[in-house]
Amino acid sequence: MRLPPNVLGLWFAGLLLAGCATTGTQPVAQKRFHEGAATDLVLRFNRWDTIHMLRPDSRQAGFLPILARADVERELKTRRLGRNLAVVVVGFLFSQEQEAQLARDWEALLSGHGFRRVVLLRTGSGNDIDGLPIVHDSAIAAGNETPSAAATNRPRPSAARADVAHSSGD
Repeated sequence: MRLPPNVLGLWFAGLLLAGCATTGTQPVAQKRFHEGAATDLVLRFNRWDTIHMLRPDSRQAGFLPILARADVERELKTRRLGRNLAVVVVGFLFSQEQEAQLARDWEALLSGHGFRRVVLLRTGSGNDIDGLPIVHDSAIAAGNETPSAAATNRPRPSAARADVAHSSGD
C-alpha cells in the first residue's frame, strides 16, 4: 500500500514536532570543590548531634569521636588552627530548604569563630573532598540574595528528615 505524499509529509512533520517537544533543557553543571589542600577545617555533618571533625585530625584511639554542635564549638575555641577556609560535608537527602538553613546555621557558627569562608559540600563515595559538589560557598553567596544558588541546578529527592536542619542538638 502506498501512502499519498501529503499523508507521508504530515507524518514526518508530526514526528519532528514531537521530537522537539520532548527535548528538555540540559541541567547546568554544578560547581565542584578543588581547594582541599587549603582547607583549615573539615566537618562531616549528619545532624546536630552527629558531627565528625576530619581536619584537623580529631581521632581518639584511632576512632573519630562523634561530636554535637556544642562539642564542635568547644573544639574550635581550644584548637589552634587557621581560620581562612572551613568545609562542612553534608548528606544528599536534605531538601533545598534544609540545605539553605544548614548553610545559614553553619556560616553563622563558623564565621562567629573567625572563619573567613565557609563552604558546604555534598557528600561523595570517598573521603576526599576535592571534586565534591558545592552546595553553598559564602564567598559566592556574599553577592547573592539566596544562600544556596548552586542547589537550584539539580533535581532533589524528597527529604524524609525534616527535623535534621531544625534540631538544635543541645
